[in-house]
Amino acid sequence: MFKNILLLFFFMTCKNPNSEVNTPIYNLKEPSQVWEMPKKLVEISGISVLNFPQILSINDEEGKLYEYNLETEKVVDSYKFGKDGDYEDIAIIEDVVYVLKSNGTIYEIKNFKKKPKVKKHKTFLSAKEDAEGLFFDKENNRLLIACKAEVEIDKEDKNVIYAFNLDTNTLNKTPAYIIPKKDFRFKDKKHHFAPSGLAINPKTHTLFVISTVGKLMVEMSLEGVILNKYSLDYPLFKQPEGIFFSENGDLYISNEGRKGKGNVLQFNYIK
Repeated sequence: MFKNILLLFFFMTCKNPNSEVNTPIYNLKEPSQVWEMPKKLVEISGISVLNFPQILSINDEEGKLYEYNLETEKVVDSYKFGKDGDYEDIAIIEDVVYVLKSNGTIYEIKNFKKKPKVKKHKTFLSAKEDAEGLFFDKENNRLLIACKAEVEIDKEDKNVIYAFNLDTNTLNKTPAYIIPKKDFRFKDKKHHFAPSGLAINPKTHTLFVISTVGKLMVEMSLEGVILNKYSLDYPLFKQPEGIFFSENGDLYISNEGRKGKGNVLQFNYIK
């Protein structure tokens, strides 16, 4: 009897995507640390770990990579890789940096610190799909790409995440993950959701997807089941765009500054 009650509780709290759950592993109301970004990174978009505490970020209007040191709180250097454009997110695989443009083009950048060698990978995506999030899925040797625009699947509008195969350098037309839009509710209110960043948590082995629209963060199983939704409707989340996890599970989210300063927020993993 007791076992059945426990199973029912688990199902209600973890498997119901409409449940009002405060994440037990992060205090999203109070970041453990806040870094205010310099003027050149007011429109900070994607972020990724270079060699902790060094992180790499982009300003979504420039073809530049910005190396930032979280300990010294300074921009170490910047590296030009392309013309100005709408760049949304980055992923780092050893010494290679991948940058995602909103039209779905992926820039593969080698030797970015000295003499960048850039290769463009065109995909079937266009500006219409508005590609926003990029993440390296190490276990499957692929890049995950989250699109802001909705796609009609089975006569319903849904958000999709595609997989870019790094062995063939091709984008799979069948979505790797689908986030249903129908009756998308949180705290008894209907919300819009348009992914702006994503990352797999190395501690929970779940996929986290953030959205500036609706100020929400969705947690999914790696099989694609929506587990929980968390509110990002707090003052420091001006415009959540980038996300990554450190190896110890700490969560980092970058926010564009809009009319103020951009920032990077750290949330300690609560063990």
